[in-house]
Amino acid sequence: HRDKKRDKEKIKEKEKAKEKEKDRDRDKEKDRDRDKDRERERDKERNREKDKERDKERSKDRERARDKDRDRDKDRDREKEKDKDREKDKEEVDQNKEKEDTEKEGEKDREKIKDKEGDKDKGGDKEKDRDKEKEKDGEKEKEREKERDDKKKKDKRSRTPPRSYSSSRRSRSSSR
Repeated sequence: HRDKKRDKEKIKEKEKAKEKEKDRDRDKEKDRDRDKDRERERDKERNREKDKERDKERSKDRERARDKDRDRDKDRDREKEKDKDREKDKEEVDQNKEKEDTEKEGEKDREKIKDKEGDKDKGGDKEKDRDKEKEKDGEKEKEREKERDDKKKKDKRSRTPPRSYSSSRRSRSSSR
């Protein structure tokens, strides 16, 4: 009878030992799971921080690009303003020259009128000379206008950049 009791006790002890072992295994598994979860959280946090850093870098890059574009636009505007100022200066110089030319012509005309008044007694030869001078003045005026037009054309040409070699080659080859 004692043997049976001892056997039962041994069996119970074995079952208890098995149960403890299972509990230990479960606890170890829980610990492992907890460690894995902590590691995942750490990884997520690291990734979030990396993403934030990347976003900061991207925004900095975008800001730098915007600044460069703004600077480029400002430079272009400054150049345009300089060109406009130069053009205005040229026009003013041309206008001043024209005024001076017209003033000189006016003086010549006044001198001619004075000469006419002084030389009335000489008669018809003077009128012929005056007609010739008027023709010469008209020709000179035409030449001046032609020169002004040529200057304007030259200025326009100099403002437009020449086409590059390759683009002119392309256009020639496409027209064939």
